[in-house]
Amino acid sequence: MKKLTTVAVIALSAIMASPMVMACEEHDNGHTTHQATSNTGKTVTVKFAKGASAANYSGQIKGTKYDTYTFTAKKGQKLKVKATGGNVDTYLFGANITDSVNVGQYSPALDNNGAYTLPATGTYQLRVLQPRSQANQGKQPKYNLQIAIR
Repeated sequence: MKKLTTVAVIALSAIMASPMVMACEEHDNGHTTHQATSNTGKTVTVKFAKGASAANYSGQIKGTKYDTYTFTAKKGQKLKVKATGGNVDTYLFGANITDSVNVGQYSPALDNNGAYTLPATGTYQLRVLQPRSQANQGKQPKYNLQIAIR
């Protein structure tokens, strides 16, 4: 039994050190969190016209790259994201968010009005990316994005 436990620990250690496993860990939720510089597409600072609470943008995702939209908001404000066009996903990173939050249309993190309540005052990043299976097929979806904060 002791030999079996030792063999299992050695095998598990070898598997965990393997680049293939490490790569899978880096690709949680279809995006890379550890290699941001190599997968970053465009970065946009969100600006609202005077008196407006929404802004519209467009873009195109190539491969495993993602576009980043950065904004500052206050705790308790409601974020509503609408992405149309190609098959893209939207994830939110930022203040008091441990990993990321899917803020796409059917996300369980949204309230009945399709909005996400921001947990803290601070800077947030909204990333637009495509599913890995689609990226592996070489697709390059164009998208339109509306970001509203109330």
